[in-house]
Amino acid sequence: MITSPKGFKSATISCGIKKSGKPDLVLIYSEKPATVAATYTSNQVKAAPIIVSQMNAKKGKAQAIIANSGNANCWTGKQGMIDAKAMANETAKALGIKSSLVLVASTGVIGHVMPMDKIIPGIKTAAGQLSYDKGSEAAVGILTTDLRPKEISIKVGNTTIAGIAKGSGMIAPGMATMFAFITTDAQIEAKLFQKLLKSAVEKSFNMVSVDNCMSTNDCVFALANGMAGKAPTKEFATALDKVCIYLAKEIARDGEGATKLLEVRVKGAKGQKDARDGVKALIGSFLLKAAVYGKDKNFGRILQALGTTKAKVNWNRLKWDWELGDKEDVITVDLAAGKEVAVGWGCDLTEGYVEINAKYHT
Repeated sequence: MITSPKGFKSATISCGIKKSGKPDLVLIYSEKPATVAATYTSNQVKAAPIIVSQMNAKKGKAQAIIANSGNANCWTGKQGMIDAKAMANETAKALGIKSSLVLVASTGVIGHVMPMDKIIPGIKTAAGQLSYDKGSEAAVGILTTDLRPKEISIKVGNTTIAGIAKGSGMIAPGMATMFAFITTDAQIEAKLFQKLLKSAVEKSFNMVSVDNCMSTNDCVFALANGMAGKAPTKEFATALDKVCIYLAKEIARDGEGATKLLEVRVKGAKGQKDARDGVKALIGSFLLKAAVYGKDKNFGRILQALGTTKAKVNWNRLKWDWELGDKEDVITVDLAAGKEVAVGWGCDLTEGYVEINAKYHT
């Protein structure tokens, strides 16, 4: 649970953003200000909550995350910024902390003004329901087209790292329409925390693709409140990688309309960039994804995708292997040009993806 580390509470409610009445507002709170690390979408179009959170996170400390699903608060002009700031201010007021200590995240339909008449009372209600033992509900409250929640918790000595994530569509390498919230009670210096998170994101969320579409609202927020003391840096880094990779794989596994997880391993690359480019080309290929759905081990799809990159390939010695499974396919490609390796994750392309997105707004 996201509340597994010491000193973290959460609350999840339905405040009426979603017409379905499903949970749509999540509050995560640390009993003491926490060191913050964060990464954000690289899309030129950034939603208002991303901009507000970037400003607040620069101060290096955060104590709360307020997140809603059902409305992205993107492309909403000046009102969008007013609303995102109001979410931070109202959360801070309800918790008795500074608004600069609040991070804001929103996901859902783009271009709709936020229903603040529902959100503000919802924030007050959530603040009154904070609990140590309802962290799993938070993993549900951030979902949109996802079919299942995604959460994990790992012990590192006396400390704990926990994470939740959402994401199912508009997922492409370079961040995606996803949240990942990570909490830890480990004590860690801010610059090191940011460095380790960035490294973990590069190996995980930045190596996932469902549909090659980059979102406007992606973010990974990580809070370390230090309440359990220090953890060995190497072991902490390894655990943080595991948390992020697990959540990234679950996002790919839960891709819109997906029936299979696709894992792609590229080895024998001349450089790390070549390895990563090869992986991204393969997991992003609609032709290959359709072949995975059809259980068609079509090597031509692999060749076509690799050929679009600038990666150095010894074409005369190129090798490939395709392990076909009921729930997961693993494709390994050896470029025979060096020693670098990269791994990434995607999913098959089905009629379900088209159906979901054809009806998403309507």
